[in-house]
Amino acid sequence: MIKAIIFDYGGVLSVEGSLSSFGEIYAPKLGVDPEELKRVIIDNWFKARISKMDSKLFWLNISKFLEIDQKILRKDLLEFSGFNHEVLDLIKKLKKNYKVGLLSNQIEDWLEEIIAEHKLNEVFDVITTSYKSKIAKPDISIFKEIVEQLGVNPTECIYIDDLEKNIQPAKELGMKMILFKNFEQLKKELISFSIKID
Repeated sequence: MIKAIIFDYGGVLSVEGSLSSFGEIYAPKLGVDPEELKRVIIDNWFKARISKMDSKLFWLNISKFLEIDQKILRKDLLEFSGFNHEVLDLIKKLKKNYKVGLLSNQIEDWLEEIIAEHKLNEVFDVITTSYKSKIAKPDISIFKEIVEQLGVNPTECIYIDDLEKNIQPAKELGMKMILFKNFEQLKKELISFSIKID
């Protein structure tokens, strides 16, 4: 019996989860090499997401590389990522019958703003992040951590992510999995697990 449903943030609750895609689109506008920009973004992201670097430095280092104001970079990247209100509305409905959790590889200076803006602390029973845990998906430890915080067994969980590599550890723990593609597919797969949506 399913007692908890756990959601990824990037590419599930945000419309776009790929920093590489941002680099490919953004670099030509500023006349920089897309591959070089992607490398700078990913290098800084990997450190900041597990708190090996202050997340504010993420914006500073990339804006220095691009020679633009970091406020402009931040605004453009957050707009590119977007927010999936349909998914959030669905989570609010699911909360009536299930525990709901958020499990995200993110940087603090980004996600905390989104948590506040959309009042996600009021929606999710548990929010587990790579920057607080200092470990990132697909490390199985962070999956064990959220299950423990939710007070359920892995076999009582459904985990939803847009990346195949992050689905595997959930599967190893015995969770049901949904590889997210779009909102309608998510609803259909939840229903296939006999999940009450309304």
